[in-house]
Amino acid sequence: MSADFLTDLEALLRQRKADPPEGSYSATLLTDPVAVQRKIMEEAFEVCLELGADDVHPDRAAEEAADLVFHLMAGLVGAGVSWESVTDVLAGRMKP
Repeated sequence: MSADFLTDLEALLRQRKADPPEGSYSATLLTDPVAVQRKIMEEAFEVCLELGADDVHPDRAAEEAADLVFHLMAGLVGAGVSWESVTDVLAGRMKP
């Protein structure tokens, strides 16, 4: 799977923000800053717990990281921050 997947995820979340399906979990995250903040903190904590384990399980770490990225992306979309702006910052930090 390519990095374009994140662009596709962002597009899906933007679509759900513009036209929220009834009962959609992601639509709730996109419109409730407190809910998405809590989920980002929860998922970040779970990633830290897994990475700090004596015996890190790669599959579990990947699952927790995926949850964190999803919720972070939802928070960014909800706040009107593009994924491209995030990658631009990261790319700028790589320059010598």
